[in-house]
Amino acid sequence: MQIPFRPPSLTDRSAVLEAANAAGAKENDAAFANLYLLRNKYGTEIAFYDRLLLRRYRSGIRAGSYGFPIGTGDLRCAFSGMYADSVYANLPLRLSLLTKEQCQITEQLYPGGFEFIPAEDYTEYLYLRQDLSELKGSKYHGKRNHIAQFWRSNPEAMIQPLVAENADLAVTIAEKWLSAREDPSLPSLQAEKHCIHEAAANWDALGLTGLLLYAEPDKEPIGMTVLSPVSDGVFDVHFEKVVPGYPHAWAVVTNEAAKCMKQAVYLNREEDLGESGMRISKSSYHPDIRNEKFTAVWHGREALIC
Repeated sequence: MQIPFRPPSLTDRSAVLEAANAAGAKENDAAFANLYLLRNKYGTEIAFYDRLLLRRYRSGIRAGSYGFPIGTGDLRCAFSGMYADSVYANLPLRLSLLTKEQCQITEQLYPGGFEFIPAEDYTEYLYLRQDLSELKGSKYHGKRNHIAQFWRSNPEAMIQPLVAENADLAVTIAEKWLSAREDPSLPSLQAEKHCIHEAAANWDALGLTGLLLYAEPDKEPIGMTVLSPVSDGVFDVHFEKVVPGYPHAWAVVTNEAAKCMKQAVYLNREEDLGESGMRISKSSYHPDIRNEKFTAVWHGREALIC
C-alpha cells in the first residue's frame, strides 16, 4: 500500500496534536505550527497511517528523509511503508532528527539494521517552565541582574498578551530586529521573516500564543515571543525577538513568557544550529533536558516487511 503523503494543511492541527499527545512528544519538529510554517523550507509532507503521524521531507537539509512515526500504531508497519516509499524513490531509508529514545526503539525493532549518526547541531534545549519563571539560585544571578536593570531603566515597561488581533506587532518587531542584522538578506533570515508573517496571518488556526514587551505604554513594543503546544504540558518557543537598543530585554521576554505559560511543564527553546553564541545563550539558562538528535540510515539487506 502506498502511503498517501501530502502537504500539511491548517485543518490537520487537532489530528497532529492528538498523535503528539499519544506519544508524549517533546521534540519541536512534532509541533503542528512547525510542521506547517516550515513546510516549504523542508518540503514537508504528512500522512496519517494506522494511528500514526508520518512525515516525509522533500527539500532542504532533510531532503529524502522521514520523521520517526508519532502516535500509538504499529511501528513495524509504518517502517515497512516508509521503506517501500524510499525504494520507490530510489533512495536509502533515512530518518532524521531522532531522539535517543527513538533510536533505542528503532534498534529494538531492527537490531543492527540501522546506523545512527549524531546530529550535534540539532540538540534541543528543554527547560522546566518553573525554573525560567522563578530563576532561583546563584546559577541565575546574571539573568536576574539583566531583568532588574531593564525594569530600573524602564519603570513604565509592561507586557501584553500577543493574540490574533495584535499579531502584526510581532511582525514589526521581527522586521526591526532583522534590519539590524549584518546581512538581513541571508536566505535563512528571510525564510524566518516569511514564517513570522505567515504565523501572524494564521494565528488562531496554528494555535499560537505569546506576549509583547513594551518599554513605554504609548510606544510600539520592543520585544515578543511566539509559542505553541507540542503536546500536553510541552510548548515550543518558535520566535523570540527584541529590537536593537534593549540588550537586557531578552532575559525579560524569556522570564515573562515562562511566568505566563502556567499550563506548560516544559518549554522547548529549540536547537542552537551549531552557532556558538546561540549555544552559550541557551546553555546559560541551564536546560533540564538536552534532547540529542540522530540520523538513522538503513543498511540492512533485507526488505522491511510488516
